[in-house]
Amino acid sequence: MQNKRPRILCTRPLPESLLETAASQGVDITVEAFTEIHPIVSKEVADIIFPLLQQRITLVFTSAHAVEILEKHYLQQSNVPGLWDICCLEAGTLDAVKEALPQCTIKATAANATALANAITALGDVKEVYFICGKQRRDELPNILQQHNITVHELVVYENAATPAKMDTAYDGIFFFSPSAVQSFFSANTLPAATICFAIGETTAAALRTAANNKIIISGSPSAAALLATATAYFNKP
Repeated sequence: MQNKRPRILCTRPLPESLLETAASQGVDITVEAFTEIHPIVSKEVADIIFPLLQQRITLVFTSAHAVEILEKHYLQQSNVPGLWDICCLEAGTLDAVKEALPQCTIKATAANATALANAITALGDVKEVYFICGKQRRDELPNILQQHNITVHELVVYENAATPAKMDTAYDGIFFFSPSAVQSFFSANTLPAATICFAIGETTAAALRTAANNKIIISGSPSAAALLATATAYFNKP
């Protein structure tokens, strides 16, 4: 690898501990958020969720934001009795579930939405789910579940608002965590051919393929720490 420290643009905030880890491993990261999470709090959703506290149901999460917003804005001080079964993505989403809903049973996890949908259908006993999601959610998971005659109740609890900014610095790599961030970034920027795009998962990588011709490297698992490790390994290779 070249002798200079690689510079990476991260399109969402990162924990200070990860920034320190990157710096200690010879990678300089600049953070510029290209999306903002806005909770959607509605009486309609609250009226659905409250009766579910005493029912055995299956909840599906493909975002840590959905877990955190459900807990903060809808459950609040409610005592979730442990009747809920949870199916969710791995890494950050799974960590959020364990933190917010420790008494619930995790029935299925997967690295991406398509794999999660297939894992849910493979359980064999799921007839309906409550999909807690964002306004910009993709169609793969609900479509697969519905094709297997699983009823999907979709509860939208946040939206991902674009916050594009023009970047004047050429970076060696850019971290992308969602298709929304890809769209926001490329609405105001183009990339030099040498810049590497690092995607947290296949869905984000697919969005990048439609936006640029740059090299795309997908994280080994859907977490910020794994994305950083992937980039560090790439830039530090001999």
